[in-house]
Amino acid sequence: MASRRLTRGWLLAAAGTVAVLGAAAYMLRPPERLAATSGSFLRDGTAGFVLTDIAYALGPDGQDTPACPQGMSMDVSQIFAASPAGKRRSGEDDEAYGKRLEEGGKTLSVAPDGSDYCLHPELAPIDTHARLLTSGAARADGIDLDGKVSRSPVDARSGRLDFVGMDGRKGVDNQFWRAVGCNRSYQSAGQSNGFKVEMLTGSWGILVKLDGVDDLRNDDDVRVGIHANADPLQLSPTREALEYATYAVDPDARFRASTRGRIRDGVLTTEPVDVRFHHVVNGMYMERPLRDARIEAKLSPEGVLKGYLAGYTPVVDLYDYQFGFRNGRDAKGQPTLARAVASANGAARVLGHTCAGIWQSLHRMADGHPDSKTGAFSSISTQYRFEARPAFVVDPPLREKMVRND
Repeated sequence: MASRRLTRGWLLAAAGTVAVLGAAAYMLRPPERLAATSGSFLRDGTAGFVLTDIAYALGPDGQDTPACPQGMSMDVSQIFAASPAGKRRSGEDDEAYGKRLEEGGKTLSVAPDGSDYCLHPELAPIDTHARLLTSGAARADGIDLDGKVSRSPVDARSGRLDFVGMDGRKGVDNQFWRAVGCNRSYQSAGQSNGFKVEMLTGSWGILVKLDGVDDLRNDDDVRVGIHANADPLQLSPTREALEYATYAVDPDARFRASTRGRIRDGVLTTEPVDVRFHHVVNGMYMERPLRDARIEAKLSPEGVLKGYLAGYTPVVDLYDYQFGFRNGRDAKGQPTLARAVASANGAARVLGHTCAGIWQSLHRMADGHPDSKTGAFSSISTQYRFEARPAFVVDPPLREKMVRND
């Protein structure tokens, strides 16, 4: 683990150099290589892609709509501000009041015994200020993961109604959106929708590789690899991902997944497979797992793969990489617990949630992988929208050979 962290740290440090070299290659590349012609990205039945954009697939804003009839979730600073102790005092200026709200919010993040609720959200009392997007009329982006349309009275009472998609399809499983849909940070102008900044700076990446392709429009059987990237994304001077750059897949088998798929009318659909990617926040290296993941994406004649990557995220893992950061490590593989606590509490003071509230919401909306004994769901349907562009995807030994030959 430590050696891999060191390697990834070196890759991050080298990202700027790689970007410069990539830019030079971009400028020297013959004009006809700048854009793919129909099918030119397919070679001997193989096509590779690197993700150039990825974000949560959510839905229309719930703020100030019937989708969130009780209003939006509140963070600890807002909760303190609404209390008698949090009212602005006579003559108190903005700076003094802001500091007092911050300090008051901190007191709501700590249990009577001193335990931090972001570190131990299971110890916190029910957050009555957390709101869920339970509206049956709300829409959401995504695909049907389980082949069912869950909209019965029982589903309505639990809040786990499937969505009708933005394109009218039924049975869209996107319970993560129900858990965060009444959180201001996940509205269209929110701060938590995307997370590609670290990807563009070289901290992590995702690769897709198709093998055994006979026809780019219709093929009943293709092999599909969904892998973490071992190399920083190569960018142009305008910070656009370069097409046809070469990337090695992560040498760690846990970050490499293979499945089967089919192409019908230019749409790639894959069979479920567990995948795992890297995730970096504030210098904390974490992992982003997705169980029973599948791709549904349109493949353009120019080689752009655009659509959904969807599956079920274990609730505890989702809390840890998105909200609590409890499993974060630095580039050397050492725990970053102090940074995790500071980051998690900082977010809970400004992003419209409490650690306890989001923990409880994720568990309440969980809809996948029930426990064999208790029946409690342990994962939550999660949808990502992505765009990927042509790339050469190679195994690490081949990448090392190419580097030596250069």
